[in-house]
Amino acid sequence: MVRYLNVFFILLVVVGAAALYDMKLGAKDSASRVVELQQQIGEEQETIRQLKAEWSLLNQPDRLQGVVDRYNEYLQLAPLDAHQIVSVGDLPARPVMMEPIGGKAPLSGYAGAGAPVIQ
Repeated sequence: MVRYLNVFFILLVVVGAAALYDMKLGAKDSASRVVELQQQIGEEQETIRQLKAEWSLLNQPDRLQGVVDRYNEYLQLAPLDAHQIVSVGDLPARPVMMEPIGGKAPLSGYAGAGAPVIQ
């Protein structure tokens, strides 16, 4: 009986050691993945900094004025006039999409499966 108990405990220790080793490998893989992600984040942040610098360079007023002067015949740009600025209330209303009469409903699936409800 004691031998069976000893064999059981030895197997339990071996299984525990294998599980611990598996957890260690999993933690090591996770740590390497974290390092890779941190490197990717650093590269993306550097790319964002470079793109912001390029954007600020491209939006310099002197450069834009040169582009406008160079392509003015093609673009035909004119200075902004005060009457071109409107408030939100002056904008036309957004058109309302109506269901077609006698035709198939534009919705499909569950939303358009049933007959329209008339109230």
